[in-house]
Amino acid sequence: MRTSTVLAGLAAVVAPLASAHTVLTTVFVNDKNQGDGTGIRMPVDGSTSTAPIINMYSNDMICGRDGLKKVSYTIPATAGSKMTFEFRAYADGNKPGFIDDSHQGPISVYAKAVSDFDQNPGGHGWFKIWHEGYDESTNKWAVQKVIETNGLLSISLPTGMPTGSYLLRTEVIAMQNVTTKPDGNWVTEPQFYANCVQVYLQGSSTGSLSIPKDKEVSIPGHVHPSDKGLNFNMYEMKGALPYIIPGPGLFRPTISGNVNSKAALTTPKNFPGAVPDNCILKNANWCGFEVPSYTNEDGCWAAADDCWRQSETCFHTAPPSGYQGCKVWEQEKCKVIQDHCQAKDFNGPPNKGKVWGDVSVKTAVKIPGVMKGADLVESEVPDVVAPVDTSKDEENKQEPNINVPAPELIESKPTTFITTAAPSATKAVTTVPAAAATTTAAPAAGGAGNEEESDNESDDEDYKPTTTVFNSEAAAAPTQTAASTTFIRCSRGDSKKKQKRRMHINRHKRGDF
Repeated sequence: MRTSTVLAGLAAVVAPLASAHTVLTTVFVNDKNQGDGTGIRMPVDGSTSTAPIINMYSNDMICGRDGLKKVSYTIPATAGSKMTFEFRAYADGNKPGFIDDSHQGPISVYAKAVSDFDQNPGGHGWFKIWHEGYDESTNKWAVQKVIETNGLLSISLPTGMPTGSYLLRTEVIAMQNVTTKPDGNWVTEPQFYANCVQVYLQGSSTGSLSIPKDKEVSIPGHVHPSDKGLNFNMYEMKGALPYIIPGPGLFRPTISGNVNSKAALTTPKNFPGAVPDNCILKNANWCGFEVPSYTNEDGCWAAADDCWRQSETCFHTAPPSGYQGCKVWEQEKCKVIQDHCQAKDFNGPPNKGKVWGDVSVKTAVKIPGVMKGADLVESEVPDVVAPVDTSKDEENKQEPNINVPAPELIESKPTTFITTAAPSATKAVTTVPAAAATTTAAPAAGGAGNEEESDNESDDEDYKPTTTVFNSEAAAAPTQTAASTTFIRCSRGDSKKKQKRRMHINRHKRGDF
Protein backbone atom coordinates (compact mmCIF):
# COMPACT_ATOMS: atom_id res chain seq x y z
CA MET A 1 0.00 0.00 0.00
CA ARG A 2 1.35 3.38 -1.01
CA THR A 3 0.22 6.76 0.38
CA SER A 4 0.51 10.30 -0.92
CA THR A 5 -0.01 13.20 1.43
CA VAL A 6 -0.65 16.55 -0.21
CA LEU A 7 -0.86 19.92 1.53
CA ALA A 8 -4.01 21.54 0.21
CA GLY A 9 -3.80 24.96 1.77
CA LEU A 10 -3.04 27.17 4.70
CA ALA A 11 -5.42 29.98 5.70
CA ALA A 12 -5.07 32.33 8.67
CA VAL A 13 -8.48 33.35 9.96
CA VAL A 14 -8.43 36.34 12.26
CA ALA A 15 -10.97 38.73 13.70
CA PRO A 16 -10.72 42.36 12.56
CA LEU A 17 -9.02 44.80 14.92
CA ALA A 18 -11.98 47.16 15.04
CA SER A 19 -15.02 47.66 12.89
CA ALA A 20 -14.53 51.44 13.11
CA HIS A 21 -11.61 51.38 10.66
CA THR A 22 -11.13 50.77 6.94
CA VAL A 23 -8.94 49.42 4.14
CA LEU A 24 -9.00 49.58 0.34
CA THR A 25 -9.97 46.16 -1.05
CA THR A 26 -11.26 46.45 -4.62
CA VAL A 27 -10.91 48.58 -7.75
CA PHE A 28 -13.35 49.08 -10.62
CA VAL A 29 -12.30 50.51 -13.99
CA ASN A 30 -15.13 52.09 -15.96
CA ASP A 31 -17.55 50.16 -13.70
CA LYS A 32 -15.82 46.79 -14.28
CA ASN A 33 -14.80 44.97 -11.11
CA GLN A 34 -11.16 43.88 -11.22
CA GLY A 35 -11.58 41.41 -8.34
CA ASP A 36 -11.05 41.68 -4.59
CA GLY A 37 -7.42 42.42 -3.77
CA THR A 38 -6.22 42.40 -7.38
CA GLY A 39 -3.50 44.98 -8.00
CA ILE A 40 -3.75 46.33 -4.45
CA ARG A 41 -0.89 46.38 -1.97
CA MET A 42 -2.77 45.24 1.12
CA PRO A 43 -1.43 44.58 4.63
CA VAL A 44 -0.45 40.94 5.13
CA ASP A 45 -1.89 40.59 8.63
CA GLY A 46 -5.67 40.47 8.54
CA SER A 47 -5.94 41.35 12.25
CA THR A 48 -4.47 44.83 11.63
CA SER A 49 -5.38 45.30 7.99
CA THR A 50 -7.89 48.05 8.77
CA ALA A 51 -5.84 49.71 11.53
CA PRO A 52 -4.94 53.40 11.11
CA ILE A 53 -1.48 54.89 10.70
CA ILE A 54 -0.73 57.44 13.42
CA ASN A 55 2.91 58.40 12.78
CA MET A 56 2.72 60.60 9.67
CA TYR A 57 6.48 60.23 9.07
CA SER A 58 6.33 56.45 9.04
CA ASN A 59 7.10 54.54 5.85
CA ASP A 60 3.61 53.04 6.26
CA MET A 61 2.33 56.40 4.99
CA ILE A 62 3.64 55.57 1.51
CA CYS A 63 1.37 52.69 0.58
CA GLY A 64 0.16 51.36 3.93
CA ARG A 65 1.54 48.44 5.90
CA ASP A 66 3.50 46.04 3.70
CA GLY A 67 3.02 48.49 0.84
CA LEU A 68 6.67 48.71 -0.24
CA LYS A 69 6.50 45.34 -1.97
CA LYS A 70 4.78 44.90 -5.30
CA VAL A 71 1.97 42.45 -5.96
CA SER A 72 1.92 40.10 -8.93
CA TYR A 73 -0.81 41.69 -11.00
CA THR A 74 -1.47 45.21 -12.30
CA ILE A 75 -4.75 46.81 -13.35
CA PRO A 76 -5.04 48.16 -16.92
CA ALA A 77 -6.71 51.52 -17.58
CA THR A 78 -6.60 54.50 -19.93
CA ALA A 79 -6.06 58.19 -19.23
CA GLY A 80 -9.44 59.70 -18.38
CA SER A 81 -10.86 56.39 -17.09
CA LYS A 82 -13.39 56.28 -14.31
CA MET A 83 -11.73 54.64 -11.31
CA THR A 84 -13.83 53.39 -8.40
CA PHE A 85 -12.21 52.44 -5.09
CA GLU A 86 -14.03 50.20 -2.62
CA PHE A 87 -13.20 50.56 1.08
CA ARG A 88 -14.37 48.10 3.73
CA ALA A 89 -14.48 48.07 7.52
CA TYR A 90 -14.10 44.29 7.31
CA ALA A 91 -11.56 43.44 4.63
CA ASP A 92 -13.21 40.23 3.47
CA GLY A 93 -16.67 41.81 3.40
CA ASN A 94 -18.16 39.40 5.91
CA LYS A 95 -19.92 42.44 7.39
CA PRO A 96 -20.99 45.59 5.51
CA GLY A 97 -19.67 49.08 6.02
CA PHE A 98 -16.91 51.51 5.05
CA ILE A 99 -15.88 53.11 8.35
CA ASP A 100 -17.57 54.14 11.59
CA ASP A 101 -19.67 57.26 11.03
CA SER A 102 -17.80 59.05 13.83
CA HIS A 103 -14.58 58.91 11.76
CA GLN A 104 -15.28 61.92 9.54
CA GLY A 105 -12.64 63.71 7.50
CA PRO A 106 -11.14 64.36 4.05
CA ILE A 107 -10.15 61.89 1.33
CA SER A 108 -7.40 62.34 -1.28
CA VAL A 109 -6.04 60.35 -4.23
CA TYR A 110 -2.39 60.67 -5.27
CA ALA A 111 -0.47 59.32 -8.26
CA LYS A 112 3.16 58.52 -8.99
CA ALA A 113 4.75 57.38 -12.25
CA VAL A 114 7.25 54.55 -11.72
CA SER A 115 9.73 52.87 -14.04
CA ASP A 116 8.54 49.50 -12.72
CA PHE A 117 6.77 48.22 -9.64
CA ASP A 118 9.95 46.87 -8.06
CA GLN A 119 10.96 50.51 -7.61
CA ASN A 120 10.81 51.94 -4.11
CA PRO A 121 7.54 53.91 -4.03
CA GLY A 122 8.73 56.37 -1.37
CA GLY A 123 10.30 59.77 -1.94
CA HIS A 124 9.62 62.41 -4.56
CA GLY A 125 7.32 62.21 -7.56
CA TRP A 126 3.89 62.08 -5.94
CA PHE A 127 1.13 64.47 -7.00
CA LYS A 128 -2.49 64.75 -5.96
CA ILE A 129 -5.16 64.17 -8.62
CA TRP A 130 -8.32 64.38 -6.50
CA HIS A 131 -9.47 65.44 -3.06
CA GLU A 132 -12.55 66.37 -1.08
CA GLY A 133 -12.75 67.83 2.41
CA TYR A 134 -15.78 69.44 4.05
CA ASP A 135 -18.47 70.49 1.59
CA GLU A 136 -20.23 73.53 3.02
CA SER A 137 -23.00 73.32 0.41
CA THR A 138 -24.13 69.93 1.77
CA ASN A 139 -22.56 70.11 5.26
CA LYS A 140 -20.88 66.78 4.62
CA TRP A 141 -17.35 65.49 4.93
CA ALA A 142 -15.88 63.41 2.13
CA VAL A 143 -16.03 60.38 4.42
CA GLN A 144 -19.77 60.86 4.91
CA LYS A 145 -20.34 60.99 1.16
CA VAL A 146 -18.53 57.69 0.71
CA ILE A 147 -20.43 56.15 3.63
CA GLU A 148 -23.59 57.01 1.70
CA THR A 149 -22.30 55.17 -1.39
CA ASN A 150 -21.49 52.03 0.61
CA GLY A 151 -17.74 52.60 0.69
CA LEU A 152 -17.38 53.24 -3.06
CA LEU A 153 -15.54 56.34 -4.29
CA SER A 154 -15.49 57.11 -8.02
CA ILE A 155 -13.12 59.63 -9.61
CA SER A 156 -11.87 60.31 -13.14
CA LEU A 157 -8.20 60.02 -14.03
CA PRO A 158 -6.63 63.11 -15.64
CA THR A 159 -6.60 62.87 -19.43
CA GLY A 160 -3.02 64.12 -19.75
CA MET A 161 -1.25 61.31 -17.92
CA PRO A 162 1.31 59.70 -20.26
CA THR A 163 1.48 55.98 -20.95
CA GLY A 164 3.24 53.99 -18.27
CA SER A 165 3.13 52.36 -14.85
CA TYR A 166 1.58 54.28 -11.97
CA LEU A 167 0.81 53.84 -8.32
CA LEU A 168 -2.54 55.33 -7.32
CA ARG A 169 -2.60 56.06 -3.59
CA THR A 170 -5.81 56.56 -1.62
CA GLU A 171 -5.65 58.47 1.67
CA VAL A 172 -8.55 58.66 4.12
CA ILE A 173 -8.01 60.90 7.17
CA ALA A 174 -10.26 60.47 10.21
CA MET A 175 -10.43 63.62 12.35
CA GLN A 176 -12.50 62.47 15.34
CA ASN A 177 -9.52 62.60 17.74
CA VAL A 178 -8.42 66.14 16.85
CA THR A 179 -9.63 68.50 19.59
CA THR A 180 -8.60 71.53 21.64
CA LYS A 181 -7.92 71.50 25.38
CA PRO A 182 -9.32 74.07 27.83
CA ASP A 183 -5.87 75.73 27.88
CA GLY A 184 -6.09 76.26 24.12
CA ASN A 185 -3.48 73.66 23.16
CA TRP A 186 -4.24 71.13 20.47
CA VAL A 187 -4.63 67.40 20.86
CA THR A 188 -3.83 66.16 17.36
CA GLU A 189 -4.38 62.49 16.64
CA PRO A 190 -5.55 62.25 13.03
CA GLN A 191 -5.81 58.71 11.73
CA PHE A 192 -4.50 57.91 8.26
CA TYR A 193 -5.62 55.02 6.06
CA ALA A 194 -3.36 54.70 3.01
CA ASN A 195 -3.21 52.06 0.27
CA CYS A 196 -1.76 51.82 -3.23
CA VAL A 197 -3.02 50.30 -6.47
CA GLN A 198 -0.73 49.22 -9.30
CA VAL A 199 -2.06 50.56 -12.62
CA TYR A 200 -0.70 50.40 -16.15
CA LEU A 201 -2.10 53.39 -18.00
CA GLN A 202 -2.49 53.87 -21.74
CA GLY A 203 -2.16 57.59 -22.33
CA SER A 204 -2.21 59.77 -25.42
CA SER A 205 1.49 60.65 -25.04
CA THR A 206 4.73 59.05 -23.94
CA GLY A 207 7.61 60.16 -21.75
CA SER A 208 7.45 61.78 -18.34
CA LEU A 209 5.14 64.34 -16.82
CA SER A 210 6.51 67.72 -15.77
CA ILE A 211 4.96 68.27 -12.34
CA PRO A 212 4.90 71.86 -11.02
CA LYS A 213 7.31 72.26 -8.09
CA ASP A 214 4.55 73.37 -5.73
CA LYS A 215 2.45 70.32 -6.62
CA GLU A 216 5.07 67.59 -6.35
CA VAL A 217 5.59 66.06 -2.90
CA SER A 218 7.61 63.38 -1.16
CA ILE A 219 5.82 60.70 0.85
CA PRO A 220 6.32 60.49 3.76
CA GLY A 221 6.65 64.22 4.30
CA HIS A 222 3.62 65.49 2.37
CA VAL A 223 1.72 66.36 5.55
CA HIS A 224 2.91 67.72 8.91
CA PRO A 225 1.44 67.97 12.43
CA SER A 226 1.30 71.77 12.06
CA ASP A 227 -0.90 71.67 8.93
CA LYS A 228 -4.11 73.62 9.40
CA GLY A 229 -6.16 70.76 8.02
CA LEU A 230 -4.82 68.49 10.76
CA ASN A 231 -5.54 71.06 13.50
CA PHE A 232 -9.25 71.34 12.89
CA ASN A 233 -11.85 70.61 15.55
CA MET A 234 -14.73 68.97 13.70
CA TYR A 235 -16.94 69.45 16.76
CA GLU A 236 -16.45 73.25 16.81
CA MET A 237 -16.45 74.34 13.17
CA LYS A 238 -18.20 77.69 13.60
CA GLY A 239 -15.85 80.40 12.36
CA ALA A 240 -13.22 77.83 11.31
CA LEU A 241 -14.42 77.20 7.76
CA PRO A 242 -13.48 76.80 4.99
CA TYR A 243 -11.62 73.63 5.77
CA ILE A 244 -8.14 73.35 4.21
CA ILE A 245 -7.43 69.83 2.94
CA PRO A 246 -3.99 68.56 4.02
CA GLY A 247 -1.34 67.98 1.37
CA PRO A 248 -0.47 69.79 -1.87
CA GLY A 249 -2.83 71.39 -4.32
CA LEU A 250 -4.21 69.34 -7.18
CA PHE A 251 -2.39 68.66 -10.43
CA ARG A 252 -4.66 67.25 -13.13
CA PRO A 253 -2.82 67.30 -16.45
CA THR A 254 -4.87 67.43 -19.63
CA ILE A 255 -3.58 67.16 -23.19
CA SER A 256 -3.37 70.32 -25.31
CA GLY A 257 -2.76 70.51 -29.03
CA ASN A 258 -4.29 68.67 -31.97
CA VAL A 259 -7.50 66.69 -31.67
CA ASN A 260 -5.84 63.42 -32.66
CA SER A 261 -3.95 63.37 -29.37
CA LYS A 262 -7.30 63.23 -27.61
CA ALA A 263 -8.64 60.33 -29.63
CA ALA A 264 -10.22 57.36 -27.90
CA LEU A 265 -7.66 55.19 -26.14
CA THR A 266 -7.60 51.41 -26.08
CA THR A 267 -7.17 49.51 -22.83
CA PRO A 268 -3.66 48.00 -22.84
CA LYS A 269 -3.32 44.26 -23.35
CA ASN A 270 0.40 43.53 -23.21
CA PHE A 271 2.10 45.10 -20.22
CA PRO A 272 4.12 44.05 -17.15
CA GLY A 273 1.87 42.53 -14.50
CA ALA A 274 -1.07 41.65 -16.75
CA VAL A 275 -3.14 38.65 -15.74
CA PRO A 276 -1.70 35.68 -17.71
CA ASP A 277 -3.84 34.49 -20.60
CA ASN A 278 -3.75 30.89 -19.33
CA CYS A 279 -5.14 31.81 -15.90
CA ILE A 280 -8.29 29.75 -15.33
CA LEU A 281 -9.13 30.94 -11.80
CA LYS A 282 -7.96 34.10 -10.01
CA ASN A 283 -7.92 34.99 -6.32
CA ALA A 284 -6.54 38.51 -5.74
CA ASN A 285 -2.98 38.30 -7.12
CA TRP A 286 -2.82 34.51 -7.55
CA CYS A 287 -3.79 32.48 -10.59
CA GLY A 288 -4.55 28.80 -10.98
CA PHE A 289 -3.30 27.07 -14.13
CA GLU A 290 -4.45 23.89 -15.84
CA VAL A 291 -2.68 20.69 -14.78
CA PRO A 292 -1.05 18.42 -17.40
CA SER A 293 -3.23 15.88 -19.17
CA TYR A 294 -2.75 12.22 -18.23
CA THR A 295 -3.68 8.71 -19.32
CA ASN A 296 -2.36 6.54 -16.49
CA GLU A 297 -2.35 6.27 -12.70
CA ASP A 298 0.97 7.99 -12.12
CA GLY A 299 -0.06 10.87 -14.34
CA CYS A 300 -3.39 11.19 -12.53
CA TRP A 301 -1.81 11.45 -9.08
CA ALA A 302 0.92 13.77 -10.40
CA ALA A 303 -1.82 16.09 -11.68
CA ALA A 304 -3.59 15.93 -8.31
CA ASP A 305 -0.36 16.82 -6.51
CA ASP A 306 0.21 19.72 -8.92
CA CYS A 307 -3.28 21.02 -8.20
CA TRP A 308 -2.87 20.79 -4.42
CA ARG A 309 0.48 22.62 -4.57
CA GLN A 310 -1.21 25.46 -6.42
CA SER A 311 -3.95 25.43 -3.79
CA GLU A 312 -1.38 25.76 -1.01
CA THR A 313 0.14 28.82 -2.69
CA CYS A 314 -3.30 30.36 -3.10
CA PHE A 315 -4.13 30.10 0.59
CA HIS A 316 -0.67 31.28 1.70
CA THR A 317 -0.76 34.37 -0.52
CA ALA A 318 -4.42 35.33 -0.06
CA PRO A 319 -4.72 38.92 1.26
CA PRO A 320 -7.20 40.00 3.96
CA SER A 321 -9.83 40.55 1.26
CA GLY A 322 -10.35 36.79 1.26
CA TYR A 323 -9.64 33.38 -0.24
CA GLN A 324 -12.94 32.49 -1.83
CA GLY A 325 -11.22 31.55 -5.07
CA CYS A 326 -8.84 29.23 -3.22
CA LYS A 327 -11.80 27.28 -1.85
CA VAL A 328 -13.33 26.96 -5.30
CA TRP A 329 -10.02 25.71 -6.70
CA GLU A 330 -9.68 23.21 -3.86
CA GLN A 331 -13.19 21.82 -4.15
CA GLU A 332 -14.01 22.08 -7.85
CA LYS A 333 -10.57 21.35 -9.28
CA CYS A 334 -8.26 19.44 -6.92
CA LYS A 335 -10.83 17.30 -5.13
CA VAL A 336 -12.47 16.35 -8.43
CA ILE A 337 -9.15 15.15 -9.87
CA GLN A 338 -8.40 13.25 -6.66
CA ASP A 339 -11.79 11.54 -6.70
CA HIS A 340 -11.24 10.41 -10.28
CA CYS A 341 -7.84 8.98 -9.37
CA GLN A 342 -9.38 7.06 -6.48
CA ALA A 343 -12.09 5.77 -8.83
CA LYS A 344 -9.37 4.47 -11.20
CA ASP A 345 -10.39 6.92 -13.91
CA PHE A 346 -6.97 7.77 -15.29
CA ASN A 347 -7.95 9.88 -18.30
CA GLY A 348 -8.08 13.55 -17.58
CA PRO A 349 -8.14 16.02 -16.05
CA PRO A 350 -11.94 15.62 -15.82
CA ASN A 351 -12.77 19.33 -16.08
CA LYS A 352 -10.05 20.32 -18.53
CA GLY A 353 -10.63 23.69 -20.15
CA LYS A 354 -13.09 25.03 -17.57
CA VAL A 355 -12.48 28.67 -16.72
CA TRP A 356 -13.81 30.12 -13.45
CA GLY A 357 -12.33 33.62 -13.62
CA ASP A 358 -12.48 35.68 -10.42
CA VAL A 359 -15.22 34.33 -8.19
CA SER A 360 -15.08 37.39 -5.89
CA VAL A 361 -16.73 39.54 -8.56
CA LYS A 362 -20.30 40.48 -7.69
CA THR A 363 -22.47 41.79 -10.51
CA ALA A 364 -25.07 43.28 -8.14
CA VAL A 365 -22.72 46.03 -6.87
CA LYS A 366 -24.07 49.55 -7.48
CA ILE A 367 -21.27 51.81 -8.71
CA PRO A 368 -21.65 55.53 -7.93
CA GLY A 369 -21.03 58.23 -10.49
CA VAL A 370 -17.86 60.31 -10.37
CA MET A 371 -17.65 62.49 -7.26
CA LYS A 372 -16.71 65.99 -8.35
CA GLY A 373 -14.43 66.72 -5.42
CA ALA A 374 -12.93 70.08 -4.50
CA ASP A 375 -10.73 72.44 -6.56
CA LEU A 376 -10.84 70.34 -9.73
CA VAL A 377 -9.01 72.43 -12.33
CA GLU A 378 -7.41 70.76 -15.34
CA SER A 379 -3.81 71.81 -16.17
CA GLU A 380 -2.90 71.66 -19.86
CA VAL A 381 0.32 69.89 -20.78
CA PRO A 382 1.93 69.68 -24.23
CA ASP A 383 1.62 66.60 -26.40
CA VAL A 384 5.41 66.13 -26.50
CA VAL A 385 7.00 65.76 -23.11
CA ALA A 386 10.53 65.44 -21.83
CA PRO A 387 12.27 62.07 -21.47
CA VAL A 388 11.68 60.04 -18.34
CA ASP A 389 13.62 61.38 -15.36
CA THR A 390 13.81 58.96 -12.44
CA SER A 391 16.74 60.59 -10.63
CA LYS A 392 14.53 61.89 -7.86
CA ASP A 393 13.27 58.42 -7.15
CA GLU A 394 16.78 57.34 -6.21
CA GLU A 395 17.04 59.95 -3.48
CA ASN A 396 14.26 58.50 -1.32
CA LYS A 397 14.75 61.25 1.25
CA GLN A 398 12.16 62.28 3.81
CA GLU A 399 11.38 65.87 4.64
CA PRO A 400 10.60 66.14 8.35
CA ASN A 401 10.24 69.95 8.19
CA ILE A 402 9.27 71.01 5.30
CA ASN A 403 -23.66 71.80 -3.85
CA VAL A 404 -22.19 68.26 -5.06
CA PRO A 405 -24.73 66.30 -7.23
CA ALA A 406 -26.02 63.00 -5.91
CA PRO A 407 -23.98 60.09 -7.27
CA GLU A 408 -25.44 58.32 -10.26
CA LEU A 409 -25.92 54.65 -9.55
CA ILE A 410 -24.82 52.36 -12.37
CA GLU A 411 -25.21 48.62 -12.49
CA SER A 412 -21.80 46.96 -12.40
CA LYS A 413 -20.79 45.12 -15.58
CA PRO A 414 -19.05 41.73 -15.63
CA THR A 415 -15.34 41.94 -15.11
CA THR A 416 -13.08 42.02 -18.15
CA PHE A 417 -9.47 41.08 -17.51
CA ILE A 418 -6.72 41.98 -19.95
CA THR A 419 -4.35 39.08 -20.31
CA THR A 420 -0.90 38.42 -21.66
CA ALA A 421 2.02 36.11 -21.08
CA ALA A 422 3.15 35.28 -17.56
CA PRO A 423 4.85 38.21 -15.74
CA SER A 424 8.61 38.53 -15.65
CA ALA A 425 10.67 37.47 -12.65
CA THR A 426 10.51 39.65 -9.57
CA LYS A 427 13.53 41.77 -8.70
CA ALA A 428 14.65 42.63 -5.18
CA VAL A 429 12.70 45.40 -3.46
CA THR A 430 14.58 48.37 -2.03
CA THR A 431 13.07 49.80 1.13
CA VAL A 432 13.13 53.34 2.47
CA PRO A 433 15.14 53.80 5.69
CA ALA A 434 12.66 54.19 8.51
CA ALA A 435 12.30 57.74 9.83
CA ALA A 436 10.38 56.61 12.88
CA ALA A 437 8.91 53.37 14.03
CA THR A 438 5.17 53.09 13.74
CA THR A 439 3.28 52.99 16.97
CA THR A 440 1.05 50.13 15.92
CA ALA A 441 2.22 46.71 17.04
CA ALA A 442 2.08 44.09 14.31
CA PRO A 443 0.84 40.66 15.40
CA ALA A 444 2.11 37.48 13.84
CA ALA A 445 1.58 37.16 10.12
CA GLY A 446 -1.79 36.02 8.90
CA GLY A 447 -4.75 37.40 7.14
CA ALA A 448 -6.59 35.63 4.43
CA GLY A 449 -9.82 37.10 5.70
CA ASN A 450 -11.64 38.53 8.68
CA GLU A 451 -13.75 35.77 10.14
CA GLU A 452 -14.36 34.26 13.53
CA GLU A 453 -14.53 30.48 13.57
CA SER A 454 -14.67 27.72 16.16
CA ASP A 455 -11.73 25.35 16.42
CA ASN A 456 -13.72 22.41 15.14
CA GLU A 457 -15.43 24.21 12.28
CA SER A 458 -15.49 22.42 8.98
CA ASP A 459 -13.19 23.92 6.37
CA ASP A 460 -15.93 23.73 3.80
CA GLU A 461 -18.87 24.94 5.87
CA ASP A 462 -19.19 28.26 4.03
CA TYR A 463 -18.17 26.90 0.63
CA LYS A 464 -20.63 27.41 -2.21
CA PRO A 465 -19.95 26.16 -5.75
CA THR A 466 -19.77 28.85 -8.39
CA THR A 467 -19.84 29.10 -12.15
CA THR A 468 -18.70 32.71 -12.54
CA VAL A 469 -17.33 33.25 -16.04
CA PHE A 470 -13.87 34.80 -16.51
CA ASN A 471 -14.56 37.61 -19.02
CA SER A 472 -11.37 38.42 -19.55
CA GLU A 473 -0.36 78.09 7.20
CA ALA A 474 0.13 77.09 10.64
CA ALA A 475 -0.79 76.45 14.27
CA ALA A 476 1.70 75.51 16.97
CA ALA A 477 3.00 72.03 16.39
CA PRO A 478 1.06 69.69 18.67
CA THR A 479 2.33 66.73 20.61
CA GLN A 480 1.34 63.39 19.11
CA THR A 481 -0.30 60.90 21.42
CA ALA A 482 0.61 57.23 21.32
CA ALA A 483 -1.36 55.12 18.90
CA SER A 484 -2.38 52.74 21.65
CA THR A 485 -4.40 55.51 23.27
CA THR A 486 -6.12 56.15 19.97
CA PHE A 487 -7.04 52.50 19.57
CA ILE A 488 -8.62 52.42 23.03
CA ARG A 489 -10.48 55.61 22.34
CA CYS A 490 -11.98 54.66 19.00
CA SER A 491 -12.21 50.87 19.15
CA ARG A 492 -15.73 49.61 19.08
CA GLY A 493 -17.79 46.73 17.88
CA ASP A 494 -15.92 43.44 17.74
CA SER A 495 -12.55 44.53 19.15
CA LYS A 496 -12.64 41.78 21.83
CA LYS A 497 -12.86 38.90 19.41
CA LYS A 498 -10.13 36.31 19.73
CA GLN A 499 -7.70 35.99 16.91
CA LYS A 500 -7.53 32.45 15.69
CA ARG A 501 -5.39 30.62 13.23
CA ARG A 502 -6.40 27.52 11.38
CA MET A 503 -4.44 25.12 9.27
CA HIS A 504 -6.41 22.75 7.14
CA ILE A 505 -4.41 19.89 5.74
CA ASN A 506 -5.96 17.50 3.28
CA ARG A 507 -4.42 14.08 3.38
CA HIS A 508 -5.04 11.88 0.39
CA LYS A 509 -4.37 8.19 0.15
CA ARG A 510 -4.17 5.88 -2.77
CA GLY A 511 -3.43 2.19 -2.92
CA ASP A 512 -2.01 -0.29 -5.34
CA PHE A 513 -4.68 -1.59 -7.68
